[in-house]
Amino acid sequence: MTSVADALMDARLGRPSVCYDYCMHSSIPLVIAAQLAAGMPEPAQAEIAWVAEGEFCEPETVLPLPDDTLLVSNVCDFRTSGNGFLTLLDADGQVIDWRVVDNLDAPLGMALVDDLLYVIDNNQVKVFAWPGFDLRSKLALETTVANDIAVSRDHTMYITDTARHEVVVVRDGARQSVLTGKAQFKGANGIEIRGNDLYVGGENLWHVDLEDDTVTRIGPDWLSNIDGIELEPDGTLQVTPVGGPLIRLGEPVEVLGGDAVSSANHGYAAKLGLALVPTGFDNTVIAIRVGVTKNPVP
Repeated sequence: MTSVADALMDARLGRPSVCYDYCMHSSIPLVIAAQLAAGMPEPAQAEIAWVAEGEFCEPETVLPLPDDTLLVSNVCDFRTSGNGFLTLLDADGQVIDWRVVDNLDAPLGMALVDDLLYVIDNNQVKVFAWPGFDLRSKLALETTVANDIAVSRDHTMYITDTARHEVVVVRDGARQSVLTGKAQFKGANGIEIRGNDLYVGGENLWHVDLEDDTVTRIGPDWLSNIDGIELEPDGTLQVTPVGGPLIRLGEPVEVLGGDAVSSANHGYAAKLGLALVPTGFDNTVIAIRVGVTKNPVP
């Protein structure tokens, strides 16, 4: 299992998708074996709070909402327009609405700021009201494979373009530019923001200081292929490699997995103490209990 976005990128670039066929049938991703060989600690057994299953269709991202509900994007065959949808779960993983938003194309990353929900969908940003989920606006992006999104308090959007290895910045709801002016985030995938600190995942994990656009690679040398990125209240970073375990970058680094933990773009609900792992082609969402980490890695 791995991120649906990888297969989507292969299709848009007109190349064979090795990942798509491999990930459909393999439970031991090659990338994780490579990270173990490079020095990643053997994953400890995660404490599983619950597993949601049923009518998911390639769940890619989980976004916790302020009312403790959980929003899940379902790609559901990116080759077919209109198949994608968003599912709403309660805090215990019970389904509130399988299709709270329907007729999407290939919904990937999501973000919520104030009462606006931002969804990446087939090289567009679609903006919905929250609560209610009424479509407010949509914007065509100057991207090849728009993947994930982070949104600042002033509603500036930061969007990863996996194919171009870039982060696209959208200001004032429309004006688009490339962060740092160049492609320097190979395989740009997951993204998260807090204040002037922007975190970008891809082949590596990077920190961008938005005050001066300084880019720094962070995390252990073995860390790679980063999809999900979340921040805990004390600044501890959580990351999930494509098809991999949950990694908490505290001191020491904690790697949490298990037979079924194979993540796409995970979410983190601080109030619930849960990391929420969507498993893509495995069609489940797994909730992992997360304690408090002290001494986070800077």
